[in-house]
Amino acid sequence: MPLRLKQLDLHGYKTFATKSEFVFSEGISAIVGPNGSGKSNIVDSIRWVLGEQSFGLLRGKKTEDMIFAGSELRPRAGMAEASLTFDNSDGWLPIDFSEVAIARRAYRDGENEYLLNGQRVRLRDISELLAKCGLSERTYTIIGQGLIDTALSLKAEERRALFEEAAGIGTYRNKREDALRKLDATQHNLERVLDILAELKPRLRSLERQAQRARDFNQVKADLHAILKIWYGYHWYRALEELEQAKQAADEAAAELATQQSKQEDYDQEVGVVRAKISNCKLQISNLKQDDARLQTESQTLARELAVADERLRSFDAQRNSLSLEFSSLESQLAENAQRVTGAQAQASPPRPPKPNNKSRPRKRHSPSASPNARRSASARLNPSPRSPAWTGR
Repeated sequence: MPLRLKQLDLHGYKTFATKSEFVFSEGISAIVGPNGSGKSNIVDSIRWVLGEQSFGLLRGKKTEDMIFAGSELRPRAGMAEASLTFDNSDGWLPIDFSEVAIARRAYRDGENEYLLNGQRVRLRDISELLAKCGLSERTYTIIGQGLIDTALSLKAEERRALFEEAAGIGTYRNKREDALRKLDATQHNLERVLDILAELKPRLRSLERQAQRARDFNQVKADLHAILKIWYGYHWYRALEELEQAKQAADEAAAELATQQSKQEDYDQEVGVVRAKISNCKLQISNLKQDDARLQTESQTLARELAVADERLRSFDAQRNSLSLEFSSLESQLAENAQRVTGAQAQASPPRPPKPNNKSRPRKRHSPSASPNARRSASARLNPSPRSPAWTGR
């Protein structure tokens, strides 16, 4: 008999914290060890990989019991993985591989994964593959402790069921049950179809009219679709032509815009020159305004001085008129005084006889009006000096 089981790999399964490999050679392989070394865990791992779902047979209560729980030196593992490698060189498994690796993974959240040559598959796929070669569940490929005593103590009917399961008849029985379930479901569906037909038969004519209307509607819809396609195509090409014309107009407008922008730049330069000239003119106007304000100030000052001078001149004219009148009065007084003096002198001295040989020269008398002091006084009155109070107009 050729060797078919080649290797068993365990990682994180129960007591196997680190990855462990078991290679099976030709002949009979035996695992020997003391109590508690994990011999039974190896058998449980093989049963677990082959799809066993009963935690009682796996000596556990839940999925977490299949994962290494940790120890004083190692932390607990988060996943358990077991892999069986079979030699399929003779094609005893219905799969196109010379070597088949079946693996199962379990996580602490209760999720299980099944892999076939590294590809994730369903549990049903694994069970069907193994059932075709006699390795499915309940085929007693693996005989545990106490199973022989249990088989010998069974009744005839129970022993017959045990033999049928061991012979692989259970697989066909399962298929038969699946086929019967599918037949029942098909019968129910057929009855439902008959009920629907019985329900729709009275409305058959109405449904035929509705179907004809639907066909007419579909035909009209197809015709409308064709007409709309032609109509949309016409407007599409027309829109393309309008778009082309709009692009040409836009290009022309862009060229005109560039020309106008160039002109605008020239105008901006000219405006800048004119603004510079206006700024110079404003500066000149400002300077002229300052000069005008200064000249107005000087003109006002000169006007005030001229008014003061006019006032002084009027005052001088009035003083001159007054002095002229006073001078005339003084001259008349001097003339009267001179006459009086002459009359007084004539009365006081007797008249002398004239000498015959000498011409008589009248003696020159100095009148008070002819004295230098009188002249200076009159001149001072007529022409007052700048130092006199009459010039202090300011």
